[in-house]
Amino acid sequence: MTNNPQTQKEKKRRTGDTIAIDGAYQYRALTQGNPVQRFWHLSKQLVIDTCLPPKPDHYVMDVGCGSGVIANFLAGYGAQVLGVDGNEAAIDFAREHFSSENTRFFHGLVDESFDVEQAVDHIYCMEVIEHIYHDQVLDMLKSFHALLKPGGQVLLTTPNYASLWPIIEYACDKLQKTATMGGDQHVCHFNPRRLRQTCIDAGFQVERLSSFCFAAPWIAPLSLRLAKAIHGMELALPIRLGSILLIILKKEPEA
Repeated sequence: MTNNPQTQKEKKRRTGDTIAIDGAYQYRALTQGNPVQRFWHLSKQLVIDTCLPPKPDHYVMDVGCGSGVIANFLAGYGAQVLGVDGNEAAIDFAREHFSSENTRFFHGLVDESFDVEQAVDHIYCMEVIEHIYHDQVLDMLKSFHALLKPGGQVLLTTPNYASLWPIIEYACDKLQKTATMGGDQHVCHFNPRRLRQTCIDAGFQVERLSSFCFAAPWIAPLSLRLAKAIHGMELALPIRLGSILLIILKKEPEA
C-alpha cells in the first residue's frame, strides 16, 4: 500500500490543546482578570451586542463555548442557546453555573456534526478556529452551513496575524501572563484575506469583515467608558488594524 503524503495531511486532526485549560478559565478572565484581560473578554459581548444580537425567538449555538459566559450572555436576549465545547471540564463548569430553561451545554469537538432540535438562526464561534487545523476549520464551517436556516448567520472571531497580535501573543507567552498560546493553543493563523477566502470556500456570503482590540483594551485600566467608545470606533474602521478579526457570514436565502 502506497502512503500518500497529501492524504495523511488531510487526516491530521486536532482534538484539543496540548495544555490543560481550566474549565473556569473564560469566566475568571472576564470577572477576575486584570483590566486589560477583562476588557478583552468583555469585547466579545460588545461585538455581539453591536453586530449580531439574537432575537428572543431565535435558536442559536455557541460553538467553542468554554466556561459558558457567551452562551449565558446570548440567553439574556431570550434566545434558546446550545453551547458546545471539546473541553469536558469547561462543559461541567458551564452546566453547573449557567444551565437554564433556555440554555444547555454539550460536550463535543467543534468540527463534528451536531444533532440539533431545529434549524439554527445564528452560530457564534469566538476565538476558536485558531485552535484547530485549517482543514478542520473548513469542515466546521461547512457543518455550520448545513445547520443554519436559509438566511442564517455566523459571527466568528479569531486573532489577526496581520496586526500587532503576533507580538502580543509572544509577549504573553514569554511573560506567562496567560495559558501558553503559540503552538500549544494556536496552530492556525489567519489574516483578513485568508479568513475571507476560507469562509467563501465553505459556501458563505461575507457580510462584514472588520477588527477590534487595537487600542481599546489598553485604555480600559484608565477608563472603561472611554475603552468602550474606542472599541466602537475600531469596529467601524475600514482598515483592519485590530488584534482580533470579526467576520459575519450569511447562508444564502432560498430563492
